[in-house]
Amino acid sequence: MDKRKQVLIVTNAITEEEVLQIRKAFNAEYSPKMEIKLSLVHVIPRLPTCYFNIPSMGVLIEKYYDEAKQSLTQVGKHLGISKKDQWLISGKIRTEVLRLANKIDSSFILASAEQIQELQRSLFFKNIHQYAMIQNINNLKQL
Repeated sequence: MDKRKQVLIVTNAITEEEVLQIRKAFNAEYSPKMEIKLSLVHVIPRLPTCYFNIPSMGVLIEKYYDEAKQSLTQVGKHLGISKKDQWLISGKIRTEVLRLANKIDSSFILASAEQIQELQRSLFFKNIHQYAMIQNINNLKQL
């Protein structure tokens, strides 16, 4: 049985500075001691199907998907997270992040302030043991 803690990082609206803070927190000095497994998730908002009939909207949706995939891959590359631990999901952030966190048995969600506020509105959020805004990355060292 894997005793490592699972940390899910929400990459929607993540900045380069936040990625650097995460990378610094998981540097070679701390990583072996922490026994933490990182996963990434990026949620693409789902649009009503009526918008797909408008050609320009189809192009916009495709462009947004490509940018989200590229962003997820880039963050994963900077943090050294394998492709199998990177999730690109369509739907509402609140619903999909918490559903994935439950599925992969995350004990910690790391997200920007905006996403944390959105996640806290859900009744399922109480099942997540700990959460932190990326600005409070030092909380991870206490795990």
